[in-house]
This record gives sequence, C-alpha cells and structure tokens, in this order.
Amino acid sequence: MKARRTRASDDFQISKVRAAAAVSTEILQQLVAAVEIGTTPRVIAKLADKLCQQQGVIPAFRGVAGARSKFSAPMCISVNDAVLHGLPTDEAIQDGDLVKLDFGIIKDGYYTDHCVTVGVGNVSAADLSLLKIGRLAVMTAASAAVSGKHTGDLGHTMQTIAETAGYQVLTDYVGHGIGRSLWQAPQIPAYGVPGSGELLEPGMVICVEAQVVAGSNEVFVDNDGWTVRTADGSRGVMFEYMVLVGSGKPEILTKTMDLPLVVSK
Repeated sequence: MKARRTRASDDFQISKVRAAAAVSTEILQQLVAAVEIGTTPRVIAKLADKLCQQQGVIPAFRGVAGARSKFSAPMCISVNDAVLHGLPTDEAIQDGDLVKLDFGIIKDGYYTDHCVTVGVGNVSAADLSLLKIGRLAVMTAASAAVSGKHTGDLGHTMQTIAETAGYQVLTDYVGHGIGRSLWQAPQIPAYGVPGSGELLEPGMVICVEAQVVAGSNEVFVDNDGWTVRTADGSRGVMFEYMVLVGSGKPEILTKTMDLPLVVSK
C-alpha cells in the first residue's frame, strides 16, 4: 500500500498545522532553556510532559511502537555519541556535552516533529564546527523545499555540505512527510542525487532532517532498544525542521533556527 501524503490543501488545514507547530516550537524553546550542566535528560523529559499538559497537547512520541517495546518518554534526548531516538536517562549532563532534543506534539489531530542540538558549557572547537555544519546543512535544504524540487535535491544538499566539511550523514534514518500521523510520505533521506526521488508539491508538509557525525556513519541500537549510537563512538548532531512546501518560497513552520547552538549554564 502506498503511504499517504500530507498536503495542507486549504486555509483551515494550514492554520491547524501552523498552530501545532507554533506550540511545539514554544515548548522546545523552553526545553532548550532547561539544558544545563548537572541536570539529567529525565528531568528535561518531565518538564516536556508538564509543558504539554499546560498547553493541552499530547506528546507525539510516547507509545510509538519499536522493534522490542513502545517508546515510553515524551521526547528523545540523545547525548554525544547517541545520535537519535535516545530514551531519557538519569545520567547527568556534563560540561562539553552535545545534547539532541527531538520533540513533537499532537494538537487538534495534527502532529509535529522537530529537533535541535545544543552544546553545553565549554564546547570544543571541533564540536562547535559540527554543530554549525549540522544546522547549516539542514537549514539550507529546508530553505530549498519548493515545488518542482525533488527529495533527492534536498538530500544532495545536506550530504554535500556535511561531506565537504569532513563529516558524514546517517543513511539509516530519513526525513518524512507529517500531518495526521507522525510519519507519512515522502521519505527524505539526508543524501541523494539531484533530480531523483519524489517531486515536491505546494502544500506538502515535510520534516527535513539530518544526523551529521564526526566519524563513521555506522550505527547500532543500544540495549534499551531505542537509543541509536555511532559504532565508533564519535559524536553527532541532529537538526530537523517542519516545512510547508511553497511555490516560490517554503515556510519553516518550526522556527528554531535562531536558538543558541551553545548554552553556557
């Protein structure tokens, strides 16, 4: 069966998608502000639950079925060599860590999904470069999500920016459409050939994402059944933006591109 596409085909749907994205962005901004040395991913996840309750929305990730279990947390928090899908733990965040905050909600039947990475405290020059390139790769691709482009164009952009800087992108995980469910067509890999893949059309709502790693892009799933780590222990970053595909210019729905790359607390 062909996966359903998400297309915000009228003003009502578009307003619902924008409203969900705005609330999700507001919550993620507060979660970034909570990242500090000594706190734990589980504390941040509890804050995510609290903020969702205050806003009257549902965490989108809790209950998602995996290979061995359902995801039990309201968000993914992945630190250093944990690149994505991290189950929040009680391990304290340390000076110099790279913390990925992947979050989404359900509001009025519409899903959101977006991610930022922040460095904590005294971040090394190498990690700061990784942060900058990771965000640049995804933001550049998201800004090119206009009708007439193909998913391969976006992937090629992300891959080229990452590899030119000496990094690699993960190939096992991809961006996707989103709307009435968390994952919908089209798939949007962070690699590709220009002109390949599916054609983008006006009104499509997509999540453009990439995991950019400093070393090998080989990964494995940790013993918790969820957390994805680099096989060589190298660090990685992840960025993801929700985008409304336009005719001449896309609309970035989750406006987190101006959040700090480093928090100093």
